[in-house]
Amino acid sequence: MVSPGELRMLLELTEGEGEFTPETGTGGAVEYPRAAQLLDDRDEQVVDVLERYGTRGVLAGEFVSKVYSCPECSTQGMQYTTACPSCESAHAVETTVAEHRACGLTVPESEFRHDGELVCPECETTVGSEELDRDERYVCKECDEQFTEPDHRLWCRECLYMFPPQETIERALYRYRLTDDGREWIEHHRRAREAAADTLEERRFEVSIDAAVEGEGRSYPVHVFAEDQLLGERRIVALAERPTDEDIEEFSELARRVDAHPIVVTTTGAVSEEVAERANTSELTLLSARSDGTLDSDFDVGRTATRNRSLFQRFTSAVDVPAWKSQ
Repeated sequence: MVSPGELRMLLELTEGEGEFTPETGTGGAVEYPRAAQLLDDRDEQVVDVLERYGTRGVLAGEFVSKVYSCPECSTQGMQYTTACPSCESAHAVETTVAEHRACGLTVPESEFRHDGELVCPECETTVGSEELDRDERYVCKECDEQFTEPDHRLWCRECLYMFPPQETIERALYRYRLTDDGREWIEHHRRAREAAADTLEERRFEVSIDAAVEGEGRSYPVHVFAEDQLLGERRIVALAERPTDEDIEEFSELARRVDAHPIVVTTTGAVSEEVAERANTSELTLLSARSDGTLDSDFDVGRTATRNRSLFQRFTSAVDVPAWKSQ
């Protein structure tokens, strides 16, 4: 199914600035604020939606950067830190370490400083600066281990766990734009939605496009909502490239919640055998969107064409279904 929020988001790219750019939000989470505002609460996370349409060729992604997610709690935007190879504590800092050549003591240089002089903490003798060999090392504040090469870790700000980078979830971030094929795809779906709305208006329904329908105390987004208040009848329209039986079941359940008859428009003209069987009953109306912007009652079941009923016959049966049959 193509959700109302997804189509709304994609249409924005044809009318607005033309791209969705990632931003880093609170806690390092990756956000596409402009795209997210156009989606509905029932939609997937905006990053997942954009990636899905990028994979399908509707959107083209231009690489921007990478982000790492916590394998424990899935929080995005992990922070890099160094860690002690011995105890794995992140409380390890790079420090100037001094070795007293006379006795071999090696400690942070700050431990030699005493009352403005350099005094060896081990042999308690005053030493000159030239008697110390200095080096830059990491010193662990938890176990006092000294080392030159720390372990690399990514730290989660949410659950506070640390992980080696290879154990985290790497995700590439992209700036998204419409492809030429994507523009055609969006226009095809927009015209399918308009055709459904126009046909319902011709049947004297009051029609709303990209509407929210109330039912059972909740609000549900739909592509088209049509209502005849005098007769107490409602219709809702969904768009799907190739609707599955699961899609139909979910949309039919939504229709029951809002007391409306479901109309599904397949934008590829193809459905599964299970969906075609359900279209033979009064519980569902299935229509095909053609490339010229019209609707048709014919659709392919796998590779086989179905009955050649006219659009008028099929759609008349849809809009004239008594209200009690949609309950």
